[in-house]
Amino acid sequence: MTVTGSASPQPINPDKPEISFLPKDYKATDCNLDNPVVISAQVEEPLVKKVLMDPGSSVDVLFYSTFQKIKLSDKAIQLSSRELVGFAGEQVPIRGYIWLQTTLGNYLDYKTVDIQHLVVDCRSPYNIILGRPSLNEFNAIISTVHLCVKFLS
Repeated sequence: MTVTGSASPQPINPDKPEISFLPKDYKATDCNLDNPVVISAQVEEPLVKKVLMDPGSSVDVLFYSTFQKIKLSDKAIQLSSRELVGFAGEQVPIRGYIWLQTTLGNYLDYKTVDIQHLVVDCRSPYNIILGRPSLNEFNAIISTVHLCVKFLS
């Protein structure tokens, strides 16, 4: 059985211009192309290192240990009694969520957006996970081959 359909041309969206990666964008230091894309981002005031860019995550996660290190008040967390379910079905209680101004880029080329971070209290090698919601908000494209991310500033 086959299904055929006519492919209608996709409308051109000026908010989503072309982004490409060039050989000069290659940041990998070894031949292992399975490394995650990890960056630094300014979250409110401090620069936060070890921010995982994860297009497989449906939420943006701020780990409670990082929340404490950037000296935010627990009163700023909007409480939630839900649980975050991981890829393997593991469940992590959500302490709540918080909206934080998050900046990607450098001094001349940057973009700042308000991101809703779920605050979870569990161990992680990362401080923050930026998932599809923030990647879409930034119009960010990740290249795991180049180990970099590009977005329009």
